[in-house]
Amino acid sequence: MSMRDIIDKFNRAKDATLVKFGRRTDYQSILGDISGILDPHDMEVLVVRGKNCEVVYTNARAEERVYHDESDEFTCRSVYAKHFPNLCENCPYGGNDKAKDGVPFEITDKDGRTFNVRRNTINWADGKPATIFMMRDITPEKEANERLYNLAYIDQLTGVPNRQKLKEDFAAVQEQIEKEELHGILALFDLDHFKQVNDNYGHNTGDVVLRRLTEHLSEDSNFEGRLYRLGGDEFVLFITNPADKFNTFDDIKAHYNTVVSAALRAYTLPNIDVECTLSIGISFFPKHGTNLSDILRKADIALYRAKDAGRNQIFFFEDHYDTAQKFKDMYINIQPILLSVGKTFGYELVDREKEAEEDDGTVTLSEFNRTLDALGLNDIENKLHYFISFSKQLLSPTVLKNLPKDKFIVQAALPSNVTKDYINDQLKLFNELKNNGYKLALTGVDSAEPITELLNIVDYCKFTHSDKNLQRQKVLIAKNQRIRFIATGVDSLDDFHSAKDVGFQMFQGFYFNQPVEGRKTKEVSPLKVNYLRLMKLSSTDDYMNFKEISHIIASDVALSYKLLRILHSAAVGLKNVSSIAAAVAYMGEESLKKWIAVLALRGIAEDKPLELIRMSLIRARFGELLAPAFRIKRNEQQVFMLGLLSLLHIALEISKEKLLEDIPVADDISESILTRHGIYSDLLRFYENYEYANWDAVTQFVNDNYLNSQTVNDAYITAVKWYNDLTGGA
Repeated sequence: MSMRDIIDKFNRAKDATLVKFGRRTDYQSILGDISGILDPHDMEVLVVRGKNCEVVYTNARAEERVYHDESDEFTCRSVYAKHFPNLCENCPYGGNDKAKDGVPFEITDKDGRTFNVRRNTINWADGKPATIFMMRDITPEKEANERLYNLAYIDQLTGVPNRQKLKEDFAAVQEQIEKEELHGILALFDLDHFKQVNDNYGHNTGDVVLRRLTEHLSEDSNFEGRLYRLGGDEFVLFITNPADKFNTFDDIKAHYNTVVSAALRAYTLPNIDVECTLSIGISFFPKHGTNLSDILRKADIALYRAKDAGRNQIFFFEDHYDTAQKFKDMYINIQPILLSVGKTFGYELVDREKEAEEDDGTVTLSEFNRTLDALGLNDIENKLHYFISFSKQLLSPTVLKNLPKDKFIVQAALPSNVTKDYINDQLKLFNELKNNGYKLALTGVDSAEPITELLNIVDYCKFTHSDKNLQRQKVLIAKNQRIRFIATGVDSLDDFHSAKDVGFQMFQGFYFNQPVEGRKTKEVSPLKVNYLRLMKLSSTDDYMNFKEISHIIASDVALSYKLLRILHSAAVGLKNVSSIAAAVAYMGEESLKKWIAVLALRGIAEDKPLELIRMSLIRARFGELLAPAFRIKRNEQQVFMLGLLSLLHIALEISKEKLLEDIPVADDISESILTRHGIYSDLLRFYENYEYANWDAVTQFVNDNYLNSQTVNDAYITAVKWYNDLTGGA
């Protein structure tokens, strides 16, 4: 008998049963509105009961599934279980009964399609219980979700997870890392000579090399599922292990050196003369940090040491504190301290740090002026404050006479071993500084053992980097509400919100300088369109179209006002302007480019922190000043535009690719911003290292390019002063 005949017989018997119980109306009288409602919803509905798995009801879709089957009986076990191999184990008559009534579960049919199943117990027409299965095919949804997942988290070229997935995977275990329950590594891989492959054989060949690399590494169980592509030819290996797996740090290094060494080989193709080996830099967590950006940065430093040492090798990051310390008297860096995402409280001067025995209290006029210049204090009427390290110079007559002490906050760092004598000496010093008008900040505080005597006198406080106990910090902050506590290492918006929840009122880090991953477009307001149009017109190396620029400015009241204001300022002194066109012509091409840069960044980043504008413009001018001093001269105009655009995608919340579609620039600028292989890519890395005060990496760059540390320092100070003057007039 065919299944069609069996089903017809089954339906006639079902009708007879309804007559017997006096309920011959329709199926809704038994199972609610199953036939009328569930059928159109693409569900397969099946009602089963008894140890023999008797089928007492099927809807039309369920019947369609088995209509052409061959069988001698019509039971769930003999018919439907063949289509759904896991159905029996989720049925109360199947033995295992893994499922629960009302709780949905998933099963797969013999064709590999996935169904969402909801099971319930009901009373059948004869009053006896039966089990109803309602099965909906969710394969299209699963496939769509998988496609969306792959677009968001999987690199489309190599098939390995991308940067966003690395961020989320790291965030999932960060708490365990902070508690030192997990140890592990971030190994940063970079293909040696990969640019030569792209240049000589084309990007398609380069893509094949990248796929060959990932396929080879993924065959190793230590790499499978742990390899991420950051972009270009740069990959990260992220491995964690329980903290108690190794006895010593030497054991950890030896283990991971063995693991990562498996990647050291030449990745090449037939008929290609270039051998792409790997340079690898490794940092360890929590030893080298507990947040992703810091650990990645240190792996990056190790990677470039491997490059410098000849490539095709592994370098472990090491604490270069002593090396960095000796460079701190060569460079100045100004790091912001913020009150919120968009409001700057002041800056910390990261400058020379003399050892106690070196600090003899002498003051040289050049050192004093150097500090004032770097901080931009020639115009002291701003509301910003400045954090500086303690020096005996601060109590000298020269400094006390000239320094605006109400604007300065003197920082003192607690030593690792605090004695009673130290506390007494520090209290005496703090009181002397207070009496002379200084505000005080204490750094290196441990929430487990706060020095109450010192906390009672200081105005600001930073916890030591090793203090990760947020609950203890929260209690201490609540008990000392007079003190303004500063959160450090705030490198993401999540860090910022976490610090706010603890009770921090001030924040230091680079969380305002984080790109928005995955966001491709953002609607640009009409006024911002004008700024972008101006940037396009001013980014050309050819003659600027003054007529079109004048037309854009004239059509925007705010731009017109700002142009006239800067021309009337004391710095320019032009009193009579007959037209916008005349004003544009008066400014001249180079001045106009810089003025447009300031206005465009301010306009585009109006809802972003002022620090974004500051960093972009200082980068632009800093690089422009250094360009002629390089061993191989660099195009000053291109270097200026490079710095200007390097952070703009963050302000617009779009990808770098989208930004450079909107603002066509020279190929060298575009390639440098988009990849690590442009002729200016090393300059972008230099900016980042300078902003993070990574003095050893800065010095390496200076040496590689035959620069002079004094030249770099003077260029930075000049760039800061230029920014202060320019924004003051705009």
